[in-house]
Amino acid sequence: MVKNEKMSEIREFFSGHTYLDPTYDPAFKEFFGDEETLKSFLNGLLHLEGDNRIRRLTFKFEEEIRFRTPYPKNLTFDIFATSENGRFFDIEMQKANHAFFIDRAILYNAFLTIRAKQEMERSPEYMALGFDEQRKRRYELPDTVSIWICNFDLPETGGEAIDRWNVYSKNALRRGNAEPVSPKNSYIIVNLPRFTKSADKLERPEEKWLYLLKNAGSSEALPDFGHGIFDSALERIKVDYVKDDFLSVQEKAMIAQEEIDCRIAEGRIDARKEGREEGRAEGRKEGRAEGHKDGLADGISIFESLGVSRELLDKARQIAAEKQK
Repeated sequence: MVKNEKMSEIREFFSGHTYLDPTYDPAFKEFFGDEETLKSFLNGLLHLEGDNRIRRLTFKFEEEIRFRTPYPKNLTFDIFATSENGRFFDIEMQKANHAFFIDRAILYNAFLTIRAKQEMERSPEYMALGFDEQRKRRYELPDTVSIWICNFDLPETGGEAIDRWNVYSKNALRRGNAEPVSPKNSYIIVNLPRFTKSADKLERPEEKWLYLLKNAGSSEALPDFGHGIFDSALERIKVDYVKDDFLSVQEKAMIAQEEIDCRIAEGRIDARKEGREEGRAEGRKEGRAEGHKDGLADGISIFESLGVSRELLDKARQIAAEKQK
């Protein structure tokens, strides 16, 4: 009986929505849980056409990458994919900004590069090379692309919806040569809030995918793009079609735990800092209390802005109220 009541609450939470919000982890994986969908998205995002298009793609969700550097270090890719021509992808869906976010993107890219190098050297094509040829290719790297879909306004994209990062020579840029030093290692950063095209202005495949990513979770009607691949992706996250267990997972995972941890840590640091500063001016006891109170309030507002479920918000408010006693 209790379980049925809980599921009724969850169904009520999603009432008025035709589709689950694919910017949250469970629905994101369902939305892109098909080879044809991922190929269409990547071909569009990379502007690959003709013979350059990705024709075959293997992928895994929540692929854990672990190295010893010198102690064990591991992280998890949202989607780890490899094309038939040996190009490697890490696709991340990021709900919120946090401290050292750019550093995190660089770290993930480093792990991707090392993992891709290992995979390349284990491939039948590489193993078939002669000894001298393998030695010559000791430092050869495969193509790697780190894709970060950010559901927050990232200033580093310069106000644009899509930005591509590579390693460039400052001197070459000064001379007007904007070619990267190496095209093999690149980042594609999607600033989803900056993607503001209306449905009738969409032209390229990646624009249609980004439009669905941004708007599928709303109660507004979505356009018919006249292609079954978009319909299939939406069908996988249709509220009426998904099972109760999946709805429960989606409701609980409205924000990734590590993102919560990062934001809480930032709130605590800010609260302590503000408390110390006000403490010096108005009295340490009063300053610490006020800073702590403001930090808790900031944490609640952060959760609200990220679309955290009502249940988590109620718990956060209860904890905040107890902390202020």
